[in-house]
Amino acid sequence: MVVGDDFQLSQHHDIATYAAAYAKTGRVHIPNLLRESDARRLHDALANRTPWHMLVVHNGHREIALDQWNAIPPVQKLAMEESFAQGARVPNSFRARFLTAHLSKDGEPYAGPVPELAALTRFLNSEAFLGFARAVTADRAIRLADVHASCYRPGDFLGRHNDHLDEKDGIRAAAYILNLTPVWSAEWGGLLNFLRADGHVDGAFTPTWNALNFLKVPQLHFVSTVAPFVAAPRLSVSGWVRRR
Repeated sequence: MVVGDDFQLSQHHDIATYAAAYAKTGRVHIPNLLRESDARRLHDALANRTPWHMLVVHNGHREIALDQWNAIPPVQKLAMEESFAQGARVPNSFRARFLTAHLSKDGEPYAGPVPELAALTRFLNSEAFLGFARAVTADRAIRLADVHASCYRPGDFLGRHNDHLDEKDGIRAAAYILNLTPVWSAEWGGLLNFLRADGHVDGAFTPTWNALNFLKVPQLHFVSTVAPFVAAPRLSVSGWVRRR
């Protein structure tokens, strides 16, 4: 058996309660999504064996393999960081910086070297999970999940956006985030924040261990900057459950 083939939802999920919360606010926090052993294996894979790329959104979208990013000369990297910081200071502009790993673009199997990530991608596109997503969101048209992993280190963040793309109008039903950091505290940053039209924060989810967040698309949100003193990264797997 391939490691992780048996990934399963944990028992005793109260789907009716989740669905009621989602219907009221367009978002829901679901604790203990997976069995504890499955979550632990996924954390090990993300923390130790995932091939990361640095993602930077500043004057366009750029991704570079982490080893290539680390090889950039310090003086050049310092200039890049300062240019990025200047852009991030512009109010209400979309900027981002964190590590990413693309696992599945359209629900296809993960073709990389990490068996736990392949098993996770299969699970997220199984009837067990997609049926769960349809029940929570009351969207019976959900057919697949795209998947990517994220690693936020000190200084990393994701700026305000609403996940709506004109060319994919009607495809994204809801965003999902499976949090896989064993210990996290709200004052460390890295929170999933929801914004009102007037710019005030309208609630936030802390990246709690093995918790899944669903949020309806479109909905304005951002991930706050991880504090400089944080020792371990904020790890997650996320994407969108889609109608096609």
